[in-house]
Amino acid sequence: MGETLAKTVIAATGLPQDPVEREFNALLEKYGKSPETLTIDELREVMAEYLQIVFLEMQTEKSA
Repeated sequence: MGETLAKTVIAATGLPQDPVEREFNALLEKYGKSPETLTIDELREVMAEYLQIVFLEMQTEKSA
């Protein structure tokens, strides 16, 4: 399921595939996950952490 799941997520962004794929794979690596073995639960975990970081960065920029 992993490789297909990763490719599906990347394609679903509607953004240019190469830069999104690089960032997504770097994010997975940071959390010790592999695109080849990625499960839906792992995806949820990684994306929840990623979104929390993005929201905190946006809030910090807004306050500055």
